Amino acid sequence: MAIYTSRFSNPALRSGEYQTIRISVGKPRWELGYKLDGDFPHLMPYGLFDDNNISKGEFSRRYVNRLNDKADIIINTLKAMSAKRDIVLLCYEDIRKPGNWCHREVFADWWYDNTGKMISELTDPSNEPKKESVSPFISQNTETHGEQTSLF
Repeated sequence: MAIYTSRFSNPALRSGEYQTIRISVGKPRWELGYKLDGDFPHLMPYGLFDDNNISKGEFSRRYVNRLNDKADIIINTLKAMSAKRDIVLLCYEDIRKPGNWCHREVFADWWYDNTGKMISELTDPSNEPKKESVSPFISQNTETHGEQTSLF
């Protein structure tokens, strides 16, 4: 069986085919449309975001140190859980948006380094996040910039 990561609002989770495991510090306060099957506190980033200005590098260093301290428990527990049915480890961030990142990505890298197995992000069939829109009234043709035209 496989282990995936995703965000709580991924509609693919409504299929019921996955074990859904919360790895966020807080619980969603909205109706998910599926049942959470459990939580895994060893993967929750308790206290690591207390400093709102923490860099991804510093967060990753601290989080990996915490994971290393519990490596045997984490690896053995997830292997046992995934033997029954595919698991999806869940938190909030939509990492499809440029510039967004999440502790689940750091965990997936750590898992690969420690087990040699990949954890992929579960495909999210919802609409892609909106990128910056460009007004249809502004020409994007760089060949004609600086050239003034007349309507008459």
